[in-house]
Formats: sequence, structure tokens, C-alpha cells
Amino acid sequence: MLAWRTAETQKEFLANLDEFKAALRERHLGEERRLAYVAVTRARTRLLLSGAYWGGQSKPRQPSTYLAELRESGLIPADALPELASDENPIDRELADPVLWPKQPLRGREAHVRAAAEAVRHRLDLGPGDPARDAGPWRDDLELLLRELDHRRRGAAELERPPVRIPASRYKDFVTDPAGTLRALQRPMPERPYKATRIGTLFHGWVEQRSGVLGQSEVIDATEFELDDLTPENEADASKLAELKATFERSRWAGQRPLEVEVEIHAPLAGQVFVCKLDAVYPLPDGRVEIVDWKTGKAPADPDDLERKQFQLALYRHAYATWKGIPPESIDAVFYFVADDRVIRPERIYSSSELASRWASTFSSSTGAKPAE
Repeated sequence: MLAWRTAETQKEFLANLDEFKAALRERHLGEERRLAYVAVTRARTRLLLSGAYWGGQSKPRQPSTYLAELRESGLIPADALPELASDENPIDRELADPVLWPKQPLRGREAHVRAAAEAVRHRLDLGPGDPARDAGPWRDDLELLLRELDHRRRGAAELERPPVRIPASRYKDFVTDPAGTLRALQRPMPERPYKATRIGTLFHGWVEQRSGVLGQSEVIDATEFELDDLTPENEADASKLAELKATFERSRWAGQRPLEVEVEIHAPLAGQVFVCKLDAVYPLPDGRVEIVDWKTGKAPADPDDLERKQFQLALYRHAYATWKGIPPESIDAVFYFVADDRVIRPERIYSSSELASRWASTFSSSTGAKPAE
């Protein structure tokens, strides 16, 4: 983590500068490794690796750390990285000869290439209109490709079934955009947590510690970023977190002791298992209980947005009722948007049967996707 510092002497300044440069190098290496990970793991059928000893520098580069690691692990042949032939930059030798600019890409082959292109045009008899109709011997192949492209654009491509375990927060994505959500799951891209996500994690951890109730969050499968030292990265983050804490201290939950905090429940429903992570559960004076979901972002912008968000509360109520063996009607559920100091309770929360029916109807539609069996 980089932070502002002041130096009283030139020696102290130089020491701070060296430390700053070292921190920048470490951060750069981390970002570069993350980029390399994405490049290597997202290849669909073939992965091509390349490198160069020489560029515009005066001394030869060393092989990339990632290429060397792949060679040491046996994933690429030992002779995949050739030895450096000479300490003399071959580019300098090439630049010593006169260079014509702009270069003629075809050079002496221009007449032959143009003749070949004209022969292809004549064979295909291409012109304005439907490319598949005018494609000659490739007509059938082009028709199939264009049909598949149109099929994908209309979102009607055959899709895989949803996974068995689904986070409760993704329920709304599946029932509102099943095709797009399933396509995104087929090729997931790793993301570094957003700044707002990090502040939200800090706030949730603070509320848990403040409550004095031990949460049940598991860290066995946590990612590297989830296990980081969760402290504010800068003064702006620290100030934002302080505002959230102060707002919570004025809320009606500040003086209450929760029954549960950060509890994870795996709730079966409609052939799926929904992973529900409840922020807190509080007792109510009438003997009922209240599930509270802390939100550090903005409150819903409109009724449709709230309608989508209430799916999460409905799943939480279903999960807690199933876990505790109590009627869902004895459970209330609300959002608390801390930044806006607003308690939002949906007018109606879906019942377990309504959630199951909505899920079943979504995946029995024309998308071709089916719920897990």
C-alpha cells in the first residue's frame, strides 16, 4: 500500500523514494501476472506464446518470467526458448541499410497478387446483395454461418443448464436475463474487486466485530484478494468508511445484539441450491425475527430496481425459515442502505413457491436452457 510521507532530510527523501519505487515495481508485477493469467486461461483452443530478446533497447532482454516458469514446469518444451545468438542488436544492422517509406507490401509480387484477387472475384461472382446467394461453391457454408450468427444475436443459441449452486444475489440475473447470464458463466473473466466492493467488505467486517457475535463465513475457498489485509487503501476510503460507521451508530440496530451475523445457508429450491449469506438477523419485540441486509451502495432508483433486489431478501427468508424450521411468515426482511441512511422494506416479498415457480417458468421457456436435475 502506497501512502504520503514527508522527509526531513535528503537521505530520508532518497530512502523513501527507493521504497516508493520498490512498491511500484511490486504492484506492476502483480498486475502483469494477473494479465498473464487472463491471457493463458482464456484461450479457447490454442495458445500462442512469443517473446523477443531485442526491441529498441541497447541491451538484450531476458526471457519473460512467465515463459521461464512454463518451461520449468514442463508445460512447454525445454528448447522452446532459443539461446541468444549475439549481444549485437540485429535491428541495428537492418537499420544501417537505406529504408524506403512507405514500404511496398507486395514488392515484386504485386502483379501476381492482383491477378489472383481478380480470379477469386470472378470465381465467386461477388457483388451487391446477399453474400450467401453469390458465394458460389461456398454458398451452403456461408448460409450456415450467417444463420448461426443470427441465432446468437437473437439470444436463441442452445445454452447449458445453470449450475447447481447459485449465489442468491444472482437469482435476479438468471430470471431477468437467463441467456446472457449463462453465456457469461461459460467464459468467466476474473475481476479485481471494485473500490466500492472493498469498502463494503470493510464495513461488513466492522459490523460483525462490533456485534460481538461470531460469524460463520468460511475462508477455505477464499481467493487471494479476499484474504488481503482489509484496511482502507487511502484517506478517501478511510473517510468514507468512517461516515458509514457513524451512520450505523445512529441506526436502530446500533444498540441491539443480533441472533446471527454473516451466516451462510445453502437452501434447496426448484432443483437448485442457492447460497444465501445473511448479514444479520435480529429479534423483534413481537417474537418474530428480522433479516437485515447491509448495503453500502445507492438505494434502488425505481420500483423495478427494488423488485429485482427483493428476490435476494425472499431467498434469505426462505433459507432462514428452512434452516430454523420456522414459518416464513414469522420472518421480516429489510434492506438498510447505510450511505443514504434509508431502511427499505419491499411492499411484498415473494414466497418460496413463487420463487420456485418463477425459476421454473424462466428455464422452461424458449431459451433452451433447463434447470439442474
